[in-house]
Amino acid sequence: MQLEASGVTVQGPHAPMLSNMSVTVDEKQVILLTGYPGAGHVAAALALSGRLKADAGVVTLQGDTDPAVLRRKVAIVDAPGITEPDDALPVQTVVGEELAMAGHKAGRKAVLAWLDEHGEAEHADKRFEHLPVAARTRLLAELTVARPEVKVVILTMPDRHGGDPHEWYAVGQDLAERGYAVLITCADTSARLLDVPADQVEEMKA
Repeated sequence: MQLEASGVTVQGPHAPMLSNMSVTVDEKQVILLTGYPGAGHVAAALALSGRLKADAGVVTLQGDTDPAVLRRKVAIVDAPGITEPDDALPVQTVVGEELAMAGHKAGRKAVLAWLDEHGEAEHADKRFEHLPVAARTRLLAELTVARPEVKVVILTMPDRHGGDPHEWYAVGQDLAERGYAVLITCADTSARLLDVPADQVEEMKA
């Protein structure tokens, strides 16, 4: 399964949020989209997932340009103001809501069993904002791929929460090893800390 964007531009109120962005990611691959922290990261995630119509350029999934197909199969993880959970909610509440949306059992017993299966049971009663950064990214990614149609995962600015970039990059690598195509948007400084080979980094204009 290949997601490809070519020449994607998204105009903001005063200036482009994305300018001529091109990127390709295949299943079992992790690609970083780097750029100055800001609205460009969210615009990129929304355009790549068929949730925002680009002003120029095209996005295809295995050659298909249908936004409805993109929305079903390309998922956005933790995008600020879009898919990030309410930080004041308990972890188990967030998990229950996400499992229900994915068509899984979402009662308290099922939620606690899911958290235990994923090694996060100790966090069940915590406010979501109190999760360690790595646990937050891992938990939200796992809830995202609980939806059976998802083939591409976009982790959106995980570095905005701080922490070690290697931890959230490892989440992306794990997903790729399981067959997903993974895009991670992050700051240039995070990419440099990761020391990812240049052919795996695409420029994103913010």
